[in-house]
Amino acid sequence: MVQSPKGLLVVTGCAHPGVVNMVKRAKEITGDKIHLVVGGFHMAGMSQKQIQEVIRALQELGVEEVAPCHCSGDLTRQLFHEAYGDPFYLAGVGWSIELSPSS
Repeated sequence: MVQSPKGLLVVTGCAHPGVVNMVKRAKEITGDKIHLVVGGFHMAGMSQKQIQEVIRALQELGVEEVAPCHCSGDLTRQLFHEAYGDPFYLAGVGWSIELSPSS
């Protein structure tokens, strides 16, 4: 977890315990809002229904932006992009983001 001016940044690496579980725990520990979740979501091979349940859970937890990469899977990335629109980032090797304070 990283504190940023816009809220908490959760870096998953590869979310073996489940990306939703990791975000819930980050919120429990810090009490902060989750601005961005980035990393491997460990969802390759999941069904569309399973992926949509994860998307819904993250949205209910208030996750503002997502950057699934690594072991997330192509379908996961497609469905997150459809669900999040512009706050979706196609992350990968060499990707970076600047987290400046909100205006």
